[in-house]
Amino acid sequence: MSVVLGIDTAGPVIGAAVLGDGPPRQWSSRVVRGADGVLLPAIADLLGTIEAIDAVAVSVGPGAFTGLRVGVSTALGLAVSRSVSVVCVSSLEARAAMCEGPEVLSILDARKSRVYAQWFSVSGETLIDRSPPVDLPLQEVLEGRTGAGPFVAVGEGALLDIERINAAGGQLIDEPDQSPAWAVARLGQRRIEAALRPQEVALRYLRPPDAKKQVKPLLS
Repeated sequence: MSVVLGIDTAGPVIGAAVLGDGPPRQWSSRVVRGADGVLLPAIADLLGTIEAIDAVAVSVGPGAFTGLRVGVSTALGLAVSRSVSVVCVSSLEARAAMCEGPEVLSILDARKSRVYAQWFSVSGETLIDRSPPVDLPLQEVLEGRTGAGPFVAVGEGALLDIERINAAGGQLIDEPDQSPAWAVARLGQRRIEAALRPQEVALRYLRPPDAKKQVKPLLS
């Protein structure tokens, strides 16, 4: 089995996980500022005596602009230093993969009374997109639902309005202090053949950053 390091920094709880070399190892922490200062030491501790990894998997968006850049930049640095490729994973997809159900709504807080959201069907290792990712008010996401009956809601954004989700037939499945990094690593294992060279990796935004300054490339 491939040894994959997974990294997720799309939400307020950042994390990393290693799968494929003995028992799974994972770390997570709720970080408001200074994610780069705690992420690298935590990854170094997770990797421990592991001599080689086969790939780095990382959530590339949507999510918090600054957090995503920290996670992806860290992933690229590790990939270059260890001469491995990078598997890009949707942050919404990773959260959906943490649960199971015929209708799963993955949600992240997009600020400004909006959410990043996407509908999925999840059964075992099969994860199917049921809609494109959107940047909308939660009410519009729920009104645009095509299914009927109960559904599962997952992700940090689901905590913003639990009552509205419950009223729409949703059941919240979320562990606020657990990072989906292990799901990122697991998806990375399944998709390792689609891994990219570090210089091919790009962030996936649904909304341009508030700052209008020119942003330097993640890796040149």
